[in-house]
Amino acid sequence: MNVSQTLKKFLPKRKMTLRQKEAMYGRLFILPWLIGLIYFFIIPFINAIYYTLTKIKLGDNGLEFTFVGFENYLYAFTKDPNYIRTLTSSIVNMLYQVPVVVFFSMFVAYVLRDGFKGRTFARTVFFFPVIIASGVVITILKENVMGDVNTAASGSTTLFRVENLRAILVNSGVPIWLGQFIVNTISQLFDLTWRSGVQILLLMAALHNIPKSFYEAAVIEGATEWEKFWKITFPMISPTLLVAVIYSIIDYFTDYGNYVMRMVVTQLNNGRFEYSTTIAIVYFGIIMIIILIVNKVIGRRVVYLT
Repeated sequence: MNVSQTLKKFLPKRKMTLRQKEAMYGRLFILPWLIGLIYFFIIPFINAIYYTLTKIKLGDNGLEFTFVGFENYLYAFTKDPNYIRTLTSSIVNMLYQVPVVVFFSMFVAYVLRDGFKGRTFARTVFFFPVIIASGVVITILKENVMGDVNTAASGSTTLFRVENLRAILVNSGVPIWLGQFIVNTISQLFDLTWRSGVQILLLMAALHNIPKSFYEAAVIEGATEWEKFWKITFPMISPTLLVAVIYSIIDYFTDYGNYVMRMVVTQLNNGRFEYSTTIAIVYFGIIMIIILIVNKVIGRRVVYLT
């Protein structure tokens, strides 16, 4: 009799309960994700924070680090003439682009929900951009296909020339800020449509999960289509709508053509590794704050079925 058999003979046999087995399987299921989180996010993130507190030079023995404290952060907020302006411009553009993308996605998902001839093709058309291009590819597409290098570098592409529309709106008595909003939205229709594929897919799935019995009961009660939308459809898809809003915010801020993202890449290419990391870390912190605020504000209106 070997050692293992002896131990099994004297040690008490303990059988796992169903709940314990489910807990073990759950831990094993998320184990690869945890390993990836630690090695591909947490450790690099800690290293990145350390880089922001140093001055990095390329020496004979590789990279040399000199501790400088918060000097890089102070330079970004007090001496760099471009960072604050670029960051502010990105945030302002996000404030009007994200609602337009989400509204457009909800409208298209609502239209594509019902059955009609060519529905599969229409769904493919709206989701096709997500499959074929993102990041650098979409920027190249803007610069070469759309033929506007300046707008591509600034993160937006002009599909329609609507300079005259601005004058028409102003002469019609429309407020200047509203006219500018309409003109910018029409001009960036290519970008807004290109960024809405994932949101459309999410909202379509949420719409299909609404039980038909809800609408049948509403029809019996004499509810109009407007009332059914605000009393049934909108509350039922509100959790997915929150996800779509947060996704749109992250997608906009991390787009390769975004002002700040371009600035990070430029500083990195210039060899300023510590400053590139600094503005990226600050950018990450601001994005997290915005997401937390949005989640807090919109989360109060979200309806969860229990």
